[in-house]
Amino acid sequence: MTVRKFILIVCMLQMPVLFIMGQTRTIDALKKNIRLAPDEYKIKTIFLLCEQGYTVHPDTLMLYAENARRIAIAQNNLHDEVQAMYYQSGALTTKGLIDSSLEVASRCLAILSGKVNDPLLQANLFNQKGRCFMRKSKYKEAIDMGYRIINSAEKNNDVLLQVKGKTLIGWAYLEMGQTKESLSWHLKALQTTSDTLLLEKYGILFANLALNYNGLGKTDSAFYFINKAINYSRKHENLFALSNSLAIRAQLLVRSGQAKFAEAPLKEVVEIRKLIGDPFYIVSDMAQLGLYYANNGQPEKGIAICNEGIAIAMQYKIDTKLLFLYSSLAENYKVMGNTARYAEVLENIIKLKDSVYLKNSAQSVAEMQTKYETEKNANIIVQQKLALVKKNYLLFGSMGLLVLVLLIARLLFNAYRRKQKLKNKLLLEEEKYLGARAVTKAEEHERKRIAADLHDNIGAYASAIRADVEKITDNGLEKNTASLQNLQQHSLEIINSLRDTIWVLNKETITITGISDRIKNYLNKLQPSYHHIQFHITEEIENDVRISSQNALNLFRIMQEAIHNALKHSNAANIIINLSSKENILIKIEDDGKGIGDTQNFTGGNGLLNMKERAAEAGFQLNIFSEPDKGTTVFLQPATTN
Repeated sequence: MTVRKFILIVCMLQMPVLFIMGQTRTIDALKKNIRLAPDEYKIKTIFLLCEQGYTVHPDTLMLYAENARRIAIAQNNLHDEVQAMYYQSGALTTKGLIDSSLEVASRCLAILSGKVNDPLLQANLFNQKGRCFMRKSKYKEAIDMGYRIINSAEKNNDVLLQVKGKTLIGWAYLEMGQTKESLSWHLKALQTTSDTLLLEKYGILFANLALNYNGLGKTDSAFYFINKAINYSRKHENLFALSNSLAIRAQLLVRSGQAKFAEAPLKEVVEIRKLIGDPFYIVSDMAQLGLYYANNGQPEKGIAICNEGIAIAMQYKIDTKLLFLYSSLAENYKVMGNTARYAEVLENIIKLKDSVYLKNSAQSVAEMQTKYETEKNANIIVQQKLALVKKNYLLFGSMGLLVLVLLIARLLFNAYRRKQKLKNKLLLEEEKYLGARAVTKAEEHERKRIAADLHDNIGAYASAIRADVEKITDNGLEKNTASLQNLQQHSLEIINSLRDTIWVLNKETITITGISDRIKNYLNKLQPSYHHIQFHITEEIENDVRISSQNALNLFRIMQEAIHNALKHSNAANIIINLSSKENILIKIEDDGKGIGDTQNFTGGNGLLNMKERAAEAGFQLNIFSEPDKGTTVFLQPATTN
């Protein structure tokens, strides 16, 4: 390893302030937006960059998160302060400072459980703690965090968090060697949503699926999902997912007998790890790459990369990876045939194992002793308090409690009785009100219906009577014998019309043919008063549908009103009525009169309003088409027909 190369690595990992090299186009754009953002939007813009946490160098992330936290404190915004601390916790995890990360996350959760309410931020903090537990090999705790994430995400309908929670649980089972259970959870995460774009942005899920299928010996499926993971990670510039995916692909290539193709993805992995600055994964990938070189007859490269990884691991105190690095280094010296260096490295491995063993043993004893002493002291205090309470206050406390319970029970019972009486009274009053309202509504509806019948039916005959009276007035009594007869006839028709109304309403159903016959009878009675107008009626009845008497009456009255309007206003020579009953009932009344002008602005009088109300009540749609000097057409069709 050259001095220049070593200095570059050290500067990159130790001096984040000088880390100005662009990582992705997205991050570069976000940094530019932060510089240009006005003060009131500055913190929100910083948070957008922090959301790229797995791709941003941890020291850079820490720098921006701390800046956001200071702004939040200055604005006295506790929520934003907690969110900034959440991003700081993520940066600490990436740097390998797991205990510090857990401490910050726990402080955030304490605030969220008291002073600030944000369930989604709380779920993200559960995910952050789960990430820490995974690095500490506390898989049960990580699974617990996963369930908390899912519960919160489902309550708040957040799909991405549901995917994250299920993926976390699957990851924990994967690390515990329970591959089938892991695959089940990762498939649940994949099936959470059909939003492919959301899943693409979370490429690490596909990488984990590849590991599941590889562990089950399903190589084709493993390659299928790892290729997806790599493509999605490149597409959405997710460097963390990309580096993991490339490392897994290299592993698949070696295991499938294609080791010669594994070097390129491994080299790319190492460079990406340096870029995002996660020493935990950097040294792990270096050890894996060194082992690859040993197995492919390139020990010089293997020795160089292992020494480089050992230096970084020592710098960041990543003891758990030193054993892997020294083992890889020893394998390279063995392949080279350098027995002296091989023996020296083996001695270092033995010393390292002894050191790790002693450290872990001492730590375990200390943890157990601390836990035991804490529990012992707590039990002693509890026992002392219980003894004191039993000795001095047991009798009086029990009596006082009994009196209090009886008093509360009495108060609750009285309150319940008052509440029930009030509830029953309100229900009775509401029932009376609803009954009165229903009666009033029914009476109003019946009144309007009768008024419409009188207008539509008797009005036509009244108009005819008026016409005959005008003739008598103009021509003298001796010349109007026919008009007098018409007056007598129309008077009878008024009575007959009332009888028709009663007759129709007494029937349950009426056929279309029945309606047509009634219209014919109506026209025959009108014809003598309108010698200058010709009536034409046609039928196309293939399906003689039966409809309710009320709907039949509504259709009959609409046709009466349309004919009456044509007689009164159109100056028409011909009135044509067509009744069709095939798949649907269609009724058309048209004339060749002067028209009614612009139908869009035509409102009409009571007659037209009644026609529209009757059509709606019968389930029909009423349309009126008219052009000047070309007549008017009234068209009735079922409301569901286009």
